Amino acid sequence: MKVIVSPAARDYIKSEIAYLKLRSPSAAVQLSEDLKRLKRDLGRFSQMGHFTEELPVPGIRRFVMGAYLIDYEIRADAILIFAIRHGRERPPILPPDEDFDFEQS
Repeated sequence: MKVIVSPAARDYIKSEIAYLKLRSPSAAVQLSEDLKRLKRDLGRFSQMGHFTEELPVPGIRRFVMGAYLIDYEIRADAILIFAIRHGRERPPILPPDEDFDFEQS
């Protein structure tokens, strides 16, 4: 299955790799390689992540890759990686989904 990386996730990756290049070039290379491998593996095994109550959106999965948390959604035609962050960073504050019926879940 095709794996798509959202613009926000892509920006985070670029920023994180630039940060790592200054401090540990080998860590930057390793992160880049790990993300390429993850993208390939997600395309083959889309359900390798787990559901978590930390995510306020139903159907979203999280995969833990070393110190990084990758949040993604399995869609009909592709997998969308929409968020990546280091586990020590604060989680993003997501606005509630006004269309989601909490009584139905």
